[in-house]
Amino acid sequence: MDERRIARIREMETALNQWVDLGNKGEELLEVMTAHLPSLERLVAYYSSPDWMRDHDASDEGLLPPDLPHGVLSEDAVFDLLTQLYGLCGIVKDIEQRLGKIP
Repeated sequence: MDERRIARIREMETALNQWVDLGNKGEELLEVMTAHLPSLERLVAYYSSPDWMRDHDASDEGLLPPDLPHGVLSEDAVFDLLTQLYGLCGIVKDIEQRLGKIP
């Protein structure tokens, strides 16, 4: 038996199985993210609206209930999320470019 052939087939079988799993997980994640895009759009619109500024000021003035979660009023939370999402888009574009270069 050709041991190199067997090792090559095992390696490629492992790669196939890994990428099928990654593809399935990626597809599932992208479907969920796509389904939630309307809430992201509302979040970004809120973050850049006068309502956000008024709510932020109310938080600073202690006018919100103490048990109300309000991380959305942090100046960095939404910006950091958008930065992360743009980074993920960049990774997907890089993967697409590399796939396009495969002979």
